[in-house]
Amino acid sequence: MGFLRAFASDLDGTLTASGTVSVDLLGAIVELRREGIAAVLVTGRTLTDLHTSFPGLASRFDAVVAENGAVLAPGGAPARPLASPVSSALESALVARGVPVTRGEVLLACPAIHASTAVEEISRMGLDNQLYRNRGALMILPAGVSKGTGLIAAVTELGLSPHNAVAVGDAENDLALLDVAEIGVAVPNAVPSLLEHADLVLDRPDGGGVTDLLTGSLLSGEQPFCPPRRWPSIGHFDDGRPTTVPGSQANILIAGSSGAGKSYLAGLLAETWIDAGYRILVIDPEGDHGGLGRLRETIRIDLDDHRIVPGDIAQQLRLASVVLDMSRPTVLDKAGFVRSLLQAIDLARAAHGVPHWVVLDEAQMLFPSPDLPILRQWLTARGYLLVSYQPATLPADILDLVDTTLSVPGHSELDSTAALSDTVRALIAREGTRRAFTAAPRRTPHTRHRHKYADAQLQAERRFYFHTPGRQPPAAAGNLTEFVQQLRRGDYPTLEHHLSRGDFSRWITGTLQDARLGQQIAQIEHEAAAARSLALDR
Repeated sequence: MGFLRAFASDLDGTLTASGTVSVDLLGAIVELRREGIAAVLVTGRTLTDLHTSFPGLASRFDAVVAENGAVLAPGGAPARPLASPVSSALESALVARGVPVTRGEVLLACPAIHASTAVEEISRMGLDNQLYRNRGALMILPAGVSKGTGLIAAVTELGLSPHNAVAVGDAENDLALLDVAEIGVAVPNAVPSLLEHADLVLDRPDGGGVTDLLTGSLLSGEQPFCPPRRWPSIGHFDDGRPTTVPGSQANILIAGSSGAGKSYLAGLLAETWIDAGYRILVIDPEGDHGGLGRLRETIRIDLDDHRIVPGDIAQQLRLASVVLDMSRPTVLDKAGFVRSLLQAIDLARAAHGVPHWVVLDEAQMLFPSPDLPILRQWLTARGYLLVSYQPATLPADILDLVDTTLSVPGHSELDSTAALSDTVRALIAREGTRRAFTAAPRRTPHTRHRHKYADAQLQAERRFYFHTPGRQPPAAAGNLTEFVQQLRRGDYPTLEHHLSRGDFSRWITGTLQDARLGQQIAQIEHEAAAARSLALDR
């Protein structure tokens, strides 16, 4: 089953050929719905006109959006207006000027040749209306209403996202419809403005081309496609051009040494996708990404509450993006929980299409895994961002499923003298090319290993043990706060023992994974060693 979970289409000139919908096209819609993909009809017609001209057609769809986005009729539920009706006073004024007007539940419609008259009357009356052309017809609607807003209402009603929709149209009033959908498609007989705006143009006109679309590889998921307009910028290359990544239907790997900026980039991509309206799950083993919870329609869940189960998180993702902070638990099998969570996410995606992205920080914790075949299957469906300081530990067949790699090596490897201390420089590799770029500024704070540093208890084998030669037992520090406390109360032989061995910097770099702090401690250890040498020389 593919990424696209909804198909939306205009009627006249898109599904119809010579005013009728073919048997082949109706059959393709039936088969599409059997595969679990919702079908939404989005038309400028009124519901009365639709039922009169095309008896029974509405029942072939999961929802109908009528009156150019102003009325919604979900399958099996009563129709309801999505906006207040256009003023009856405007209708009377147009009729008084000889304009033939058709009244819907919300809109007014007339021939397009009367557009200037409509504009004059709307201006004279001080109304907040807008005009839509549909080839030779003109529709007058409340401001802000379009086929695009109608599609959003329809897919929301169906528990889906417009980012999982493909939409097809042929006329000017379909521009908003194609713009809202993840992929906008035009039939070849469409007006020039729509042909120019569409992400794809079908080979055959009218219903024949739509039949090809419904039975082809795009909706089946065999041909992943993310339109260029859905590739957000995450920075810029040295020549000033934007550095972009796919908005959907891809797998991305972020790799690099500890403290180099991997989590910064992961948070930057998460911010960018959330801003674009994508729904994401951030699996955050180290507490790096809590700041993302400040973004719109994003919540942070602390796994310290052991009542939380994977199904709860999958349910939350239908409402908002989720940042799952796993930094506190010490007993919980993180890898086992994540595998159970990914299984729940796979089921949720099949039903509702969300989340669009799973950000898996510290991805190496899943491997080696007895569930490797199923993990490979999940990544085949795409929409994964893997972050790892040990990419070599990831299985080769998993890495083969990665489309784009972002790496954060040292500045010397980037061959750039422009890098600043507060600027993240990285390399992007895709389709055989590899280029350096400067990452864009983050909008949310990035706190590295917040809980682990401050107060979360590390497992026994990862704590720091202060050994004093000839004394037992050693004192243990389970987090950075306890580490500092032990340093303050430690005696000289203990400090001397660990300083001489480089134990402090090794623990901070290797266990806490803070390369910058580790380097500072290593410098102190080096200076202490130099001072001892000078003292011995005397």
